Formats: sequence, C-alpha cells, structure tokens
Amino acid sequence: MRQRRRTFMIGGMGLVLCGVLGMLQYAAPGLGPVVGILVDLVFAAAVLLFAIGSSRAASVVARRPLGVAALTVVAVWPLAIRAVQPLLPIMDAATFDAGLDAYRGAETILTAVFFTNLLVSLVAGLLASVQIARAAVVPAPWNWAPLWAFAVSVVAAVIPQLLFAAAGSSGAQALAEAAILLGAIGFLARTLGLGILALVLAARFRSDSVDVYRSA
Repeated sequence: MRQRRRTFMIGGMGLVLCGVLGMLQYAAPGLGPVVGILVDLVFAAAVLLFAIGSSRAASVVARRPLGVAALTVVAVWPLAIRAVQPLLPIMDAATFDAGLDAYRGAETILTAVFFTNLLVSLVAGLLASVQIARAAVVPAPWNWAPLWAFAVSVVAAVIPQLLFAAAGSSGAQALAEAAILLGAIGFLARTLGLGILALVLAARFRSDSVDVYRSA
C-alpha cells in the first residue's frame, strides 16, 4: 500500500504540474515552445511512473504487458511527434513556388503524419484507459476515470473540427477562441483532473494503511 501511495503521489504531482504549465502556455503564448517541451517531458515521466509503478501492485495496469506498452506509447508519443516536426515540410509560399509536385509532396507527407498521429494517439489512449479499468488497481469507480478523461479529450478535439467544417472560412475566426477553450478543457481533463484524482487516492491509501495498522 505504501508503494502504491508513493506512485500515486509522485505521478499525481507530475500530472498536476503538467496542467499548471499548460495553463501558463495558454496564458503566455510567447513561452509556448519551451513550456511545451517541459510539459511533454513531465507528462512522459508521470505516465511512465504510473505504468511501471514502484512495484507490480503500484502499477495502474499491474504491469501487464499490453497496458505497460499502451501507456508507454501515450507517454513518449508527444515527444516523438515534437522531435519529428522540424523535419516536416512547411506549407508556405516557397513550397508553392517550388512547383506543384513539391507542393503535393509536402501535402501528402503532412497528411500522412497527421493521420498517423491521430491513429496512434487514439488507439494508445483507448487501450491504456481500458487496461487501467480492467486491472482494478485504481479503486472503483475511479478506475474508469482515465477513460472518462480520454473521452473528454476526444470530444474536445472533434467538436471544433465539426464546427469549422460547418461554419466554413467565413466563420472560422469567430470559432478560434472556442476551439482554444475546448482544447484547454481536453488537456486539463487528462492532466490536472487525473493528477488531482491521483493525489486524492494517494491520501486515501494512506488513510487505509493507518486503519489497518490501528486494527492490528
């Protein structure tokens, strides 16, 4: 129980820190690149800690291979995408001036990366959430909380795309702020929200340990 409490405490603090840094990133766009890298690093460390745990009993997926693999992808995938971004072509006037073939080639690469990122993120997030729920290391009903946060993140990402498609180019500017707000909600659900829940559960584990000790 002590190892589980330690895992939830440290991991929860990491996710809360991600949420706070993320809000700073939204509030001060000029700090975006630096804060973004820091958020990805802290998020990766926190998620990997939850996946492996300080012991098998402390791992939120009980160190089951599928769960650990899915959480590892969830942890490191944002860093992988960030590392690849400087290598991707840029859709700008220079690309267009280089010729139609160059423009189409750049568009094809960016489209492939976009859908790959989308597919990997969705599959890894869904698998990790389901594995956490099935492992039942996290007390019920909170073992379903990662799936709830995942659903909120997906909805927050999909709704702006649907709104932009419905509004067309004329109403895109008016929806930009709403899209940013929804994106922030999705981000905070899987960082600050889950982090606070982990800290609450860590305190609950400590309380349970004290009760057992007293009863002995």
